[in-house]
Amino acid sequence: MRGQPEVYDELKKIVSVSITPTAQAGLDQLSEQLNISRSELIERIGRGLFTITDLKIETD
Repeated sequence: MRGQPEVYDELKKIVSVSITPTAQAGLDQLSEQLNISRSELIERIGRGLFTITDLKIETD
């Protein structure tokens, strides 16, 4: 239902992200494997619900 939070306690908003077609295909493949939308995949990564293990974060 539009205008109502579905899963989380806040509404999603439209944002724009620039990625390559290869990255888009990768996100589509991952979201398809998980049976969720691309938007939900990014949401879960951003909320820390999915852990990305291959990243190396440099600290000073």
